[in-house]
Amino acid sequence: MIDKERLKQFFVETCTLSHFQLWENIDSNHFSLVISQGFEAHLPSPSAYTKVEKERRTSGYTDYYYLQEKCIFVIRLKVDCSLSFAEEHALDTLLHSYNLELMLKKERFIRKKMMESIREISILNDINTLLTKILENALSVIPTADLGVLWMYEEEESALIPKAWAGGPGEEIKNMRMKMGEGIIGETFKENQSMILTSYTDVLKASSTITEDNLRHLLNAYKFEDLQSVISVPISVEEQILCVLIIYQNGEKPLLTREDKQLLESFSDQVSIALMNSKLFQNLKLQNELLLQRDQIHHTFMKLSLQNTGMQVIANEIRYMIKHRLVIVDLTDDSIFASPRQWITYADLMRVIKIENSPTFYTFEIDGEMIEGYVQPIVGVGQILGVLLIGANESELLPIDKLIIEQASSIIALEMIRKQTIVDSFYKKIHDLFHDFLICRDQVLLTKKAEELGIHVHSYNAVILIQLSNGSDIQVMDMQVHLFIGEIKKHFQQHVPIVFGLGNKITVLCQFKRQGNEILNLVQQLQTNWQITKNNLIKIGIGSMYQGLENISKSYNEADKALSFLVTRQRWGIVHYQEIGVNRLFIHQTQDELLSFINEIFQPLKNTKNQLLEETLLIYLEQNGTVSETAKQLHIHVNTLYQRLKKIEEKLNISFNNPEDVLKLQLARYLRGMVY
Repeated sequence: MIDKERLKQFFVETCTLSHFQLWENIDSNHFSLVISQGFEAHLPSPSAYTKVEKERRTSGYTDYYYLQEKCIFVIRLKVDCSLSFAEEHALDTLLHSYNLELMLKKERFIRKKMMESIREISILNDINTLLTKILENALSVIPTADLGVLWMYEEEESALIPKAWAGGPGEEIKNMRMKMGEGIIGETFKENQSMILTSYTDVLKASSTITEDNLRHLLNAYKFEDLQSVISVPISVEEQILCVLIIYQNGEKPLLTREDKQLLESFSDQVSIALMNSKLFQNLKLQNELLLQRDQIHHTFMKLSLQNTGMQVIANEIRYMIKHRLVIVDLTDDSIFASPRQWITYADLMRVIKIENSPTFYTFEIDGEMIEGYVQPIVGVGQILGVLLIGANESELLPIDKLIIEQASSIIALEMIRKQTIVDSFYKKIHDLFHDFLICRDQVLLTKKAEELGIHVHSYNAVILIQLSNGSDIQVMDMQVHLFIGEIKKHFQQHVPIVFGLGNKITVLCQFKRQGNEILNLVQQLQTNWQITKNNLIKIGIGSMYQGLENISKSYNEADKALSFLVTRQRWGIVHYQEIGVNRLFIHQTQDELLSFINEIFQPLKNTKNQLLEETLLIYLEQNGTVSETAKQLHIHVNTLYQRLKKIEEKLNISFNNPEDVLKLQLARYLRGMVY
């Protein structure tokens, strides 16, 4: 675990520094001081980070900026002090681990607050107090937000009225009445669509339809200082939109993100549950037993989630509640958790069911037995992470059972995401170990590193590099990488001792007992299956197969060149290094550079008057300069051909008797066929 003392120890013992400070900035406007030694406490905090400057000097110290995911770190050293390359590399690794732990701590805090809200849904009977608590919890996990208001639609007034608020608005907010389509709130309600506005201009534009009375009440209730961003989400109960939840952020720059929107939508689901509970308490008192069962469900799943008891325990608990056999499938690593155990296999299940985006009843046959089941998709960060199958038909599954299944699916999704966060850290470690292995040249040390990585010494090895399309949402891309690695393990099985992802790139080391085409067949099956199931294009570069540990780096470099070939040519698909041939000479030339070279040769021949000259040149080069065959192909006399060749020489300022000119022409013809 990387804590503050560990970082301080690194600066003192490893870097032998007596004066240093560490500052951090996590999704906010300002830096906070983490560690300080030797510097006076009153020194100003670092300036805002810019992509241009990586360091800033003053008369007494220098600030060094380190950019990590969702966090910026600043190391402050005296002017005459600096870090070596090795120290910077070690510090970057420590900061990455420290940042990862901060993210995990934040995730635990978010989960705790969400669980508190779930618990309060069942504990608090006063709906107004409950909604305020949920709103306060939402603001606590979105610390950049300053104000939050929950609006509820009232049929009698045909308007949205403020039902709960947090962040300090005055009592005059109670006087506001927002009509459908009025301002951000009314538009969210009308369109039943979440909104995120991250510029003051967009906020003003979206708010332009607010009436003067409502605007006056709002400004009297709360003083907006440098309003920067707004998130507004609708809330539905039983498929009918009833409320709008909105948060505001003031400051120097917009800080609310799409991740915050997802969190707010999660809390809006809790508001939906709270409102539905209120409706049940008011109108359906006879269903008190059902509400008690809901309380038990919340309590049970909250306990399971906080204790991290594992997926099998969750499966057993769900079966205890609904009294039907079930199975949980984690599609990110093809693992299966059945209760009772082994009543169905992963292969059988994947063969007979089709995974839908919404819960579905299925009837299928396994080993001669007809099974009726209810399939609940497990969804997280916009991706289907797995499925929960309940062995029951539509008449056997009670409404309370469906409620349990729905609640359980959220906890299962949290477990899967938590596991993937740990896996990401593992991938980073394997990435570092594998790249240390690739640059190692000492045979004894190489063998030792191979044993640590699980690489068989006497196998035939080949490296595969895979690049997925780089989406704008990092979480979605990470999920795609996890799912793809699951597909790789399923297809290659024992042939992949090493597979890990970093960013949108996946590295695979394959091992076989003998040389052959098996690797290409497996890669083609993998690509086909991925495109069918996910409809996503990928780039795959394959290195040659060699025996011997020292040749793994050679295969890796070849795979990297094959992948670079696809990237620079802006192509998707599979390329084996051996297929590149002479193209390996042009791997690092961009498409524009190749087109420029081709146009230098063929552009002078492209005008209408000389249209025949381009065709003549191409056929002449195809026939390796044989005049008789070229004239025959063009259906012209040899003398006419000589006249055309003379014009080509004049237009291009070349000579067909000059070997260098002929080579240049042949190369342009070859690249023309490759690019077009």
